[in-house]
Parts: sequence; C-alpha cells; structure tokens
Amino acid sequence: MKIIIIGNGIAANSAATVIREHDRESNITMLSDENQFFYARPRLTEFISGKTAFEKILIHDEAWYKKNNIELLKGLSVSSIDTEHQVLYGSFGSLSYDELLIASGASPSFPPFYRPQLEKVYALRTKEQADHIIATAQHSESAAIIGGGLLGIDTAFALVERGMDTTIIEFYGWLLPKQLDQDSAAILRDLLSQKRLKFLFGKQTASISNEKNGLTLAFADGTSILADMAIISAGVRSNIAFLKGTKVATGRGITIDHQMRTNVPHIYAAGDCSEFEGKMYGVWSAAKEQGEIAGLAMIGQDVDYQGSVIGARIKAAGIDVASIGDFSMTPSTTVEVFHEKDIFKKYFREGNKLKGAILIGDTSDYFKLQKEIAG
Repeated sequence: MKIIIIGNGIAANSAATVIREHDRESNITMLSDENQFFYARPRLTEFISGKTAFEKILIHDEAWYKKNNIELLKGLSVSSIDTEHQVLYGSFGSLSYDELLIASGASPSFPPFYRPQLEKVYALRTKEQADHIIATAQHSESAAIIGGGLLGIDTAFALVERGMDTTIIEFYGWLLPKQLDQDSAAILRDLLSQKRLKFLFGKQTASISNEKNGLTLAFADGTSILADMAIISAGVRSNIAFLKGTKVATGRGITIDHQMRTNVPHIYAAGDCSEFEGKMYGVWSAAKEQGEIAGLAMIGQDVDYQGSVIGARIKAAGIDVASIGDFSMTPSTTVEVFHEKDIFKKYFREGNKLKGAILIGDTSDYFKLQKEIAG
C-alpha cells in the first residue's frame, strides 16, 4: 500500500509513527513545505529567546525517518489533488496514493491592516520566520506583540529575555481570552508584569506604518505607540487552498468524521487543518491524538474519535499556566477557587462532574484533571 502524508508536524508524525508500529510493509511518503525535519513548533519561542539552540527542539532527525523507512520530501508544496485518480500535483511533479492523510497544518492569520511590504513586521509559525525575528531583534530595543493569546505571551517573553522592552496589545480586556476567565487572567497579568512584560488591553490595531524612528502602531481609539519591530499573533487559518476544485468538504477546515475520514474515499485529515463537529482545536495535544487515530484508521484499525478535551498548558515567563475543558457559567455551574501567593486554581463543576479547570503557578494536576474531565 502506498500512503502519502501531506505535512510534517505533530499530526503527520503521530500518524506515521502508529502506522509503522502496526505496518512495516506499506510505503510512506511525507511531504513538507519546510526544509526542516520534525521539530516542536510550540518551542520556537525558546529558540527566539536565544537560550535554546534549534537542534534542541528537533524531535525526529534524519536517522529516525531512515530507521522507519519513511521518505520525507522537504521544501515542496502541493498545488492540487485529482481525487478520482488519486494523484497529487505540486512542486515535486506528481505522486499517486492508495491512502492520503492531509495534515497540512495552518498558517498565521493577518488582520486587514497588514501589508506584506511592511518592514520589521512578522508572524511566527516556522523556523524560517523565527530566523527573521531573531535577525531583527538583534538590532532592536522594543517590540509590540499584537495578540495576547498563548503564542503572543510566549513570544513576548522570549523577546523580554533578549533584553527588549516588549508590549502585548490585546483587543479584549484580558489575556488568553480563549483559555482564561477575567479573574484568572488578572492573576496572570499581575505575575507577568513582575517579569517586565507590558500590556495594552481593549486596543484594536488600525494600522502599522514604517517611520524613520521605527514602527507606528495606530489604534482605532486614536492613540498610538512606537516600536522597533512588531509580531502579529492573531490566530491561524487552515492550509487547504490546494483542495479548491475538489469534492473534499471544507468549512473553516477539512470536515472529518469519527474515523478522521473526509467525505472523499481514501482521504483523511488531522491536526490544525481539520474540523470535527464544528470544532477546530488548534493545540498540540489534539493534533497528536487526531494524527494517531488517523494513522490507525488508514491501515484498517477500528477507531472512534469522540473529540478532544480542550486544554492548553504553557510556561509563560517561568509561570505555569493551564486551562482545561469548559469554564462557561450556567445557572447550575458551581465554582471552587484556591488562591495562595502565586498559586491560583479554579474548578468548574456541573452537578457533581468536573467540566473545567484553570491552573496558574502549579499545573502538576493537569493530566489527572484532563482525564477526569474527559470522563
């Protein structure tokens, strides 16, 4: 059997790993648009900080692919798929497949004001983008981070560790609006402020312009700030443009079922490019789980994906932060709070069942709570 995997991230490599654990005979070819072996994308901020060499965040080196008899084609892109004849087309020419996994990931989303010709304005998703950020940071004193999400906070602190004056600009009134409620976000903000991070909340960036003295970031309320460089961390969009003209069903991502199948025979999807029951998880743990299930399904194993428990665990400025499950409030939701010095824990229950948790300062119970919430 000839298996092709589009992508070389956590979903793609998780699929390849489980396939090889059960099937040593099928041909596996992986296609990557980057020129790198598999690395921990969430750790790119450590690389930017200057405290971690890129080699330290590599997960699979060349020897791993050779040992597992996996062909990795790097620096190549897919342009289209002939789903009827099961052929891929792209910068590599053409490749036929028996089973195809699309794990093409996502790319940074850019706000309407963004223009490609802007200098010293970046996004962070790849090693190449990290290299550009490092090169500019070496000659800069200040930075503005547009977006107070997981990546925005990590990127901001990486630049603080380089000695830069760094400000996070967030449209909402608190940090991590997808992962924290306002109370827990206020705790985190105070702790991060002690680490020399600065914040502007409730600010919608209207424009960025290159001036002689650096960048001017103008906001919708008429105010503005100056910075030597800016990094946009405003979410991601699925890499699915090559599916245009095919019958593969898509919404925000590629629509998948409980076996990670698309609506087209022999095509599966997993990770940041996929959408399951209207949900797009966008986190490492979910992509890993989806990749493993897709790999098993592709070789005929019996699987039943029920969705992933939404959770995130980061270390921001040395502060452990975790968010798991659902912390929305309903009339029947009960809340339990523990707060002592730099440790904050908040538990959300619906009846007797734990449905969500927020942890700051101590995340040692993360996996235990994740399992309990999953039920």
